[in-house]
Amino acid sequence: MFLKQITLHNFKCLEDITLSFRHDGDSNRKWTLILGENGTGKSNLLKAIALITCGSNALGELLGNANSWIRNGARKCTVDAIIETKKNEERSISLTIKRDDTLSDVILNNRKSLELIDNAIFHADRNYFVVAYGASRRLSADSLSLEKAKYGRYNNVRNLFYNNYPLNNLTSWIIDLDYQSGESGLDIVKNTLNDFLPGTTFHEIDKMKKQVLFETSDGIVPLDQLSDGYQNMAAWIGDLLYRVTQNFHNNIDPLQARGVLLIDEVDLHLHPRWQRNLLEFISKKLPNFQVIGTTHSPLTAQQADVHELYALKRNEKNRVKLIPFKGSPRNLLINQLLMTPVFGLETDESLEIENTKKEYESLKKRIKSLNAQEKEHFEEVKLTLQKNLPIRDMPPYSQKEFDLLEKIESQLSSR
Repeated sequence: MFLKQITLHNFKCLEDITLSFRHDGDSNRKWTLILGENGTGKSNLLKAIALITCGSNALGELLGNANSWIRNGARKCTVDAIIETKKNEERSISLTIKRDDTLSDVILNNRKSLELIDNAIFHADRNYFVVAYGASRRLSADSLSLEKAKYGRYNNVRNLFYNNYPLNNLTSWIIDLDYQSGESGLDIVKNTLNDFLPGTTFHEIDKMKKQVLFETSDGIVPLDQLSDGYQNMAAWIGDLLYRVTQNFHNNIDPLQARGVLLIDEVDLHLHPRWQRNLLEFISKKLPNFQVIGTTHSPLTAQQADVHELYALKRNEKNRVKLIPFKGSPRNLLINQLLMTPVFGLETDESLEIENTKKEYESLKKRIKSLNAQEKEHFEEVKLTLQKNLPIRDMPPYSQKEFDLLEKIESQLSSR
């Protein structure tokens, strides 16, 4: 399954949002990145996708209070989606939640769409495979307990909905995988972790101590003694690998399977150098997955291509609107990207320099009316700028690049 389009009406803070995932005619776009300030509904957009594709059993675990999904002042919310099956057939599904609905009401009112998902799941749980992660992705200290939960599809998306829900225990899974499959079963995990944890290499499993050991610049270190950043990244990547390989265990190469990955703050815990390689890494490891993620990072946004970057922004009426980024972020420098309306910065200089420049301009406008003490202060501010103002040593840009920036700003500002 791939998503072709999602439309939200009165879902949380999102009054009327439509996001198309079509690319180059009728083909599906692999990557979609969503920018936005806190409180503009980035996470809610991902949750809406998870809710409408999870099936009735998982919906019962995720729904909670129906009113919590409905925008203030509205009587109901709707989520409409167009999905594409493995046979390239399009299906329209919808989810309507009315104020004060019970779970039974929601399932009854959405029976047609839920039956479509449920029937596909009944034939094989891998159908319409969706896995989702929230902004809290941490290593679990508990034993692996995936089979204890009721529904696999709920397990695959629960971290997006519950920040306190830890990921599966990577050490326990690796030890179990080694027991069941031996060295061949570990290859996918070892190669993936080695590719994404720079300066760290999977070493071995200490079966006596029940530890997974890594070779680092500080020597041989167990997983739970790596830095927090490494632990959290290993936990997330390991959890994703677990879910994909378990759902597609009959495949010769499970990582070639189709599915949808939803991930909030996709670059969480990542050093800037890692952020620059993130999209390429996921694309190589899961070449047939559709990925929809949110980010605050210009380093991640810069990796997006044409039609892959969007921003949720509030307009003058405080309504959240979805703004497509025109052009290719890959063609912009980081400081140029930061000063486009999707990020909203007016300068790439420090706040201290920015405030000093404002003070300088304010004093300069009143230079003739300044008294002796104020003129002395003006000279001090001027000297501060001369000493501290960053030196621009950047290559000249083509007229085409400047025209692109002006076009982007003009189109975004007019919305």
